[in-house]
Amino acid sequence: MALGLAVLGVVLLALGLFWPRALAWGGAALLAAGGLEAYGKGPLLTPAQPALLLSGLLALRAETLLLRPRLAPLRRYLLLLALLLALFALEALPHPGAALPWGLALLHAGSFLVAYLALAVGVGAGVLCALQDLRLRRAPWEALKAPPLWSLRRLERGYLRVGYLAVTFGLASGMAWAWDFFGTPLSPDPKEVSVLLGWLLLTLYLLLEERLRGRPRAFLLLLAYGLLLFAFLGAPFLGSRHPSRLGF
Repeated sequence: MALGLAVLGVVLLALGLFWPRALAWGGAALLAAGGLEAYGKGPLLTPAQPALLLSGLLALRAETLLLRPRLAPLRRYLLLLALLLALFALEALPHPGAALPWGLALLHAGSFLVAYLALAVGVGAGVLCALQDLRLRRAPWEALKAPPLWSLRRLERGYLRVGYLAVTFGLASGMAWAWDFFGTPLSPDPKEVSVLLGWLLLTLYLLLEERLRGRPRAFLLLLAYGLLLFAFLGAPFLGSRHPSRLGF
């Protein structure tokens, strides 16, 4: 039960990047998971408990800053820290030892199919948006030949959000699958590491979206997408043993 609440909390925190009200539900789920873990094992006797409690409290504190736009950078920082602590808690929680349903394969593969399709459009639009922004500031006359900035941003935001949520579901299902196979949700398998790093960079990009400009914006976006593509195209050649046996 604690594991399910922790996974739900991570998904809700990721959703909180686009729907801020999900932060309160995510924080509550993480606190409930920490409470159940403490009830079953004893208070603060496992490393997962403080991580769950801290991540839940940080998420709730971030939610209280929604009405204070000037503190948006602090809210993003608290959200990122809560996500990292929640991922650590997933690593520290005990392995249930039960077989996972085959429906997980459909969720895993389907999530990443949606993610790759959405990110292909979102990343392309995002890179063009970053380059167009650079032209507008350095050589405005050249920007007249490129697509309008507002149109590129609309494409980028819509597709990146869909892609990010799909990657989140794909990563969560992949971690659950690896948990049953390796005995841990976070293993040094090249496929899992590249997806996790790509997801973290996408999270960082979305948190800093309003502050990134020009080449750094395009570089961060391409690096995140490159890591996700590496999990599909490169990791199998490095001896990936992830139990999915898929290119995702």
